Amino acid sequence: MHVYIGGAANGKRDYVRSMLAGREVSWYEGKLPERVDSTVVVAGLENWMAGTELSEAEAVRQALESLKGQEVIVILTDIGRGIVPMDPALRELRDRCGRLYQRLLAEADEVTRIWYGLAQTLKKRGEGT
Repeated sequence: MHVYIGGAANGKRDYVRSMLAGREVSWYEGKLPERVDSTVVVAGLENWMAGTELSEAEAVRQALESLKGQEVIVILTDIGRGIVPMDPALRELRDRCGRLYQRLLAEADEVTRIWYGLAQTLKKRGEGT
């Protein structure tokens, strides 16, 4: 699994699209992937987390299970930085996503931060991580 993470409108999707140009890709926006034979790109997990009625533990388990064993690219929007939301439900979503993201990054083979179109490798399995 390769995770790309960055703030809103930082160019994550454009960067991933350019990296995958010419390849067969299945995109999943705001939902977990089905088993497919092509490369899978999953984006908008914060929207999936906001809409799920699963407990946090079950949501994390289901997300990790659905991303296992496939060539998966996950695009995460970092919603944990900046102003703390006043709305308790939005604070809870921020915290739930933060814990999900921690698990995804721990499981990922590669993690790349995208900062306004610039890529910075944070983790690459086999290179001291």
